[in-house]
Amino acid sequence: MNDSAASCVSGELSNSSLPCANLSVSDYNAADAASFTHVFPAVYGILCLVGVLANALVIYAVATCKKKMVSDVYVLNLAVADLLFLLVMPFNIHQLVWERQWVFGAFMCKAVVVVDVSNQFTTVGIVTVLCIDRYIAIVHPMSENRTIQWTIIINMLVWLGSFLLTIPVMIYAKVISKKHSSVCMIYLDGPQDMYWYTLYQSTLGFLVPLIIISTFYSLTLYHVFQSTRRVKRKQSPWAKRATKMVLMVIALFLLCWTPYHVIQVINLGIQQPTSAFVYAYNISICLSYSHSCINPLMLLIFAQNYRERLCRHRETRSNMSKTTVKTEGCSSMSPDTAHRLTII
Repeated sequence: MNDSAASCVSGELSNSSLPCANLSVSDYNAADAASFTHVFPAVYGILCLVGVLANALVIYAVATCKKKMVSDVYVLNLAVADLLFLLVMPFNIHQLVWERQWVFGAFMCKAVVVVDVSNQFTTVGIVTVLCIDRYIAIVHPMSENRTIQWTIIINMLVWLGSFLLTIPVMIYAKVISKKHSSVCMIYLDGPQDMYWYTLYQSTLGFLVPLIIISTFYSLTLYHVFQSTRRVKRKQSPWAKRATKMVLMVIALFLLCWTPYHVIQVINLGIQQPTSAFVYAYNISICLSYSHSCINPLMLLIFAQNYRERLCRHRETRSNMSKTTVKTEGCSSMSPDTAHRLTII
């Protein structure tokens, strides 16, 4: 076994970023150690808190809507996946704060690592099928297969596929004991295992979905451009708003995950990482984690229908509370039920 593999600092920082067995704790000075035990945990804590609240609001906005659309199902599953990941992030934060000491046992180690890694596969899977759905909705609007029932089945298959892709993680995730310390990590035995794991993770979790997303979104934009040019009329506000939302989801995914996978590949060819590279590595991890926080915030800020749903629920509760308060004329106020339903 590679002795330094049990001390992979990047692996200890992020259970999903373990292919970096060429790093050891001794490579860091006091300033670096302070960053890893104070700065990064603080950043993770902020992302966790904001992300949990934002995803909970998105789930509430979708779940309380009586008339759900196809895009709502994708948004709901995306928010649930991010929320599950954020709920296990405190375990990683605890390990960082307590100098990489894992105190929760072997079972929780595997469970936390599996949720961590499966979030990546689930997120990219939902974003990919969402892009395909947008293509079908615009290019083939009369398709009979684009229903709520089929969408639920597709999302269930994404979850199942993500779980199956984490089987290698279940095998390699373990608690490593060294010098009176226990660390939860994906233990990769040597450079060859790191190479294949990185190739496996980056290909299935990023490269293949990126090709599919780029292909279908290019075809969608081409169809919209050709249709607009042929009939000489603008795209409907409904289609324009939906297209913009999907574009923002895709752009955010690429922005948050591209640096992580690029650095993962670069790391394979580095024998002795510099301090700057280690910081860049961990910043890319923070950026990938931020996807679970920024994604729901983006929907709440830019997606008009979700904002209106939250406002409508708040107004409804406010009006319902007014029905219990009688005026001086012994009359009561009834809630306004004429709310407009806006959909993506």
